[in-house]
Parts: sequence; C-alpha cells; structure tokens
Amino acid sequence: MLELPDADIARACERAARQNVLAAVNPKVFPGYFSVCADGRGYGYGNTYPSLDGHQMSDALLWLGQVDVVKANWAYVRSFQRPNGQLPLAILPGLAGKSIGNNTPVDPNGGLYRHWVPGDPLRALAGPTYIQNADVLFRFTQDREWLAAQLPSLNLAADYLATLVTAEGAVGGAGYYVERPTRVEFDGVAQCHAADAFQRVAELNRVASKPDAAKRYEELAARIAAHFRLRFWARDRFAEYIHPTRGPVTSHGLTDTDWAAIALGLANPEQTAILWPKLRDEKGFDYGGMPTGIATRPEAYEPWEFTHPDRQDLAAMGRVWYLECQARARMGDADGLLASIRKVCAEGEKHGYYWRERYGPKGGYGVEKYCEYPANLIRIVQRFLLGVEHRLDGALVLAPTVPEAFWAAGFGQTLTFRGRTLAYRMQRDSIAGEYRGDGPQRLLLRLHPSTRGKPLRAGIAGRPAPVTREGECAAITLPAAPSGQPCRFALLHAGPP
Repeated sequence: MLELPDADIARACERAARQNVLAAVNPKVFPGYFSVCADGRGYGYGNTYPSLDGHQMSDALLWLGQVDVVKANWAYVRSFQRPNGQLPLAILPGLAGKSIGNNTPVDPNGGLYRHWVPGDPLRALAGPTYIQNADVLFRFTQDREWLAAQLPSLNLAADYLATLVTAEGAVGGAGYYVERPTRVEFDGVAQCHAADAFQRVAELNRVASKPDAAKRYEELAARIAAHFRLRFWARDRFAEYIHPTRGPVTSHGLTDTDWAAIALGLANPEQTAILWPKLRDEKGFDYGGMPTGIATRPEAYEPWEFTHPDRQDLAAMGRVWYLECQARARMGDADGLLASIRKVCAEGEKHGYYWRERYGPKGGYGVEKYCEYPANLIRIVQRFLLGVEHRLDGALVLAPTVPEAFWAAGFGQTLTFRGRTLAYRMQRDSIAGEYRGDGPQRLLLRLHPSTRGKPLRAGIAGRPAPVTREGECAAITLPAAPSGQPCRFALLHAGPP
C-alpha cells in the first residue's frame, strides 16, 4: 500500500510482491516453504536455499506480513543444523544421500553442507544469513519467547562462524556469495557480512540478557573490522579478496567489496572520504543497464581465478544491488538511490515484471522468474528509499532517503506489523497519519533536512504532544488505539500541528 510520486516504482513493487515473492510460497511442500523462483520450478521443485536466497525472501515476506511463513521456514532450516552449528547452503530432498558435481555428497537428510565447486565457496554464508533472519524476525515481532527459544541455535551458528575467523581477524570461507569465480580464500564481502552478523547476534544476546555472550561476539566483530580496514585497504579502494598465496587482489577495478565496506560500516571515515566519490558515480557497475555488477573491470579476471570453468557470476546480481542501495542510503545519496531503483523497475516492466537470475552486457541469463531482484526491490524501497526500520526496542523509525521531488509531492504508505497499523504521509515540512494498535508506539521521524535545528510541534488526537530530538530524528509516542477511532497525529516544524 505505497503512495509514491513515482507510479512506476509503486507498480513494480506491487507486481514484485504479488506475482513473484508471494507466488513463490507453497505450503504444499511444507508449511513455510517458498521457492527461489516465482514459478516454483527453477532450481528444483521443493528445494530450499536457506542461505542468501532464504534471507532475501524471508525479509521481503516479513514486509508483506507473512510472519507465520517466515517462522515456519526458520524452524525447517533449524532442523538441519549440525551439532557443531554448521548449517546447509542448500536442502535438496530429492537428492538425499546422492552425490552431485565433483562427487559432492548430499547428506541423507537432504542437506548440502559443502559446495560442489572446487574451493568450497560459501562456507561463510549460511551462518550470517541465519543470524540476519533471526534479527529481522525479532524486529518485526518483538517475540521475546521466540528469541529465547532460538538463542542456543543462533549462538551455535555464530560459534561455528567464529571457527572460520583467524587470530588476526580474517574470515575464511572463500566467496560470500560468488561461486564462479571462486574468491579463494578471504573474500572482502564475507568480512563485512561476518562483522555485521556478529554485531547483530551480540545485540540479540543483550536483548535476551546474555551480556557475556554479547561481549564475546562484539569483540569478534571488532577484530574482523580492524583487520579489514588494515589489510584490505589499497590506498583508494578495498581489495576484492586476499588469496592465500597471491595476496590482495585489486586488478578488477572497483568491486562489490567497496559497496559492502560502506554499506555495512566497515570503512572508516577517512577511507569513506576517499572511496565514496569514486564509487558514487561509477558507471562500470551497470551490466547491460542493470545494477549491480561485481566489478567494474570484469574482463580483467584471469584463468587462475576460476576453479570451475563456468563464469556464471561475472554478472549484475540482486545481492550486489542491495549493497549498492544500502551504501547510497547510508551516504544520503537520494538521487543515486532512486536512479538505481528505476533501472530495476524498468527491466521488470519490459518482461511482464519478472526478472532473470543474472545480467550481463547482452542482457539477462540464468533461471527465469528468479525472486532475488523482486525480493530486494521490496526490501530496498522499504529500508532505504522510505527508510523504515523496526528497532530492537520496538520503536519504529521513518528516515527516508528521497529526492526533492518526493518531498514536494508527498509520499507515504500503510504499514502493518504486530497487529498494528500505521498510515502516514510525509511532505517537506510535516508528517501526518493515523495509528491503530493495542499498545503505545514510539515513532522516530526524520523530516526534510531544512527542518533540522528548527522548533517542532506535535499534535496527537487533536492535542499538543511532547516531541524530543534523537539525533536527526524527532521522537513522539502514540497512545494505544485498540478499537474505534484511530489515533491521528501530526508533526510540523512551524505553525500549529
């Protein structure tokens, strides 16, 4: 229920949700099942890919109100966790007990725990995405009983991830989401996501009153970040990966590691000041007009970098696009963010609002009706364009990164979460809306930059209400409105509310 001054984006989001993400849900396979393709057939009927695809889909489904589906999927994936905390990168019931490429065995339970590509890429992928899923599930639900029940499994996954971290702070596991070429052995994107995952699991442990575990994971996150800033920095960019014998690899131009470093906050302020001007307007990341490619010089990859002859991942992919958009939002680049979103929407419109798995100079390839771009479109519009964040403490943040045209025309949506509904509309000097819910709801609102430092006035249910500042946001608390008339509110930087 988006209200945007760009009808093409609103339409693309609706179609991404209805005919892609929601269409991939199929309880006939098992309660909580969703495919990675809208037709339910690409990459095998009934197969589950719980790592990166699983997180992208789970997050998108939460934005679409499918909490029960995501919880059931989490429970299914958890049932495949090994006693040492390792999780499968794929679950292939029809191939249980068999071998696939390079004689890689699929466990009798259907779990694939080692990749078939030589070099075993993706070893560092399953743990972070499992942690990310727990994080978003708790943020959307505030279900402390669920968190307490899942925390042992969550910490076990974090402990397994910790076994891939060297004493210096390098995260092993080959490529984080790139298989062909294989980034042997210390992928820059993996460093960033692993640090982020340890920070997230630390915060969840603090919510669950486990300060000792929280401290341990925070220290791991800090060690990885410090090592990354020191060893991966190459004067004006970050190394794509560090090969165990060839050292830092920097020959492919700017890469997705650079986007990840800024998106996930591992680049320090000095590095960001050098890197961001180079990264922001770089056109080499568009492959055939689609964002976002893994490197600006894909032709520079050398034969030794391919442990498998397939060059499938020299492509633009939705997983890299998400990092680009996250970095643009973090840096306040509203125009760049909107332009990138529009490219993906336009590509979907050309093909009936379906997207391919990968994009190269000659267009899309890989499986058809792949859900990665549509799932990430939903996530990017919500998290980065509209700036919606469900905080761990239950507060709701609205901190958009939109261009002036959006502020002038006005924009908003209706959000439904935890049995609550918030409808709002933001303009250059105000926000107004209405709330229904069985408990009070704290809102943090970032208005147009021109309002910063100016007096604010709030009104709730027709009466003046207290408003405070929290960083760049104004904070108000809406009272419970469980039935009958909604609680209406307004926030202005000048004049009566």
